[in-house]
Amino acid sequence: MKKIFLYTFVFSLIFLSCENSDVLSDDELIEAIIEADNRISVSKNDLPKSAISSLDFNMPDDIIRQAELAPELGYEVEMKSWDFFDFELDYERNDNKYFSTSGRPLESSKDNKDGWGDKRDKDGKDEKKKRGPCFKFQYPLSYTMGDGSVITGDDRKDIHTQMKVYFEKNGKTKEIKPKLNFPVTILMLDDDKNVFSKEIESHKLLKEAMDYCRSSKGDKESGDDKKG
Repeated sequence: MKKIFLYTFVFSLIFLSCENSDVLSDDELIEAIIEADNRISVSKNDLPKSAISSLDFNMPDDIIRQAELAPELGYEVEMKSWDFFDFELDYERNDNKYFSTSGRPLESSKDNKDGWGDKRDKDGKDEKKKRGPCFKFQYPLSYTMGDGSVITGDDRKDIHTQMKVYFEKNGKTKEIKPKLNFPVTILMLDDDKNVFSKEIESHKLLKEAMDYCRSSKGDKESGDDKKG
């Protein structure tokens, strides 16, 4: 009798998990994963093999920054460009990947890769998690490489491609990591969703903006501090 009860309980859990994945559309499932309050961090080894295969095939030049599981819903995976230094231009990416609990890639019909990631309402009361960039860089930008050479590009992918060629020739070490040349200009949204520009004169100030964007929640006061 106990075995029958245990089997029924386990089957119910599996059924509920499958039910969420089957009933919801990909768009609804992605939104549910984003909004889930019980998300837990997982390692690459915890991801389904099919999800890893998809990432390796579609994003062969990127590595996993972090991955989280929303139980009974699926995974959100954030990618980054390099494993040995923090590539500042990654902070304007808007290409997080989502997978069901079985590892099936979830496809969004909302093709909004150039959109902004700050989901706060005008009054700053919306505490939804942010996805995508809350600031963007104004190009062209340049990096000084370890040997003193300079790489300049008109977008993130342009600079990434040139750096890849450089590292293939010179190797990758923390000692020769590239340095972003300042000042730079970033674009942000004010409380009325209008774009404004701000000049950043040091890496310290840029890091403050990046830390703000990395947080999952923000209030109006912190947003105003960044606007300066």
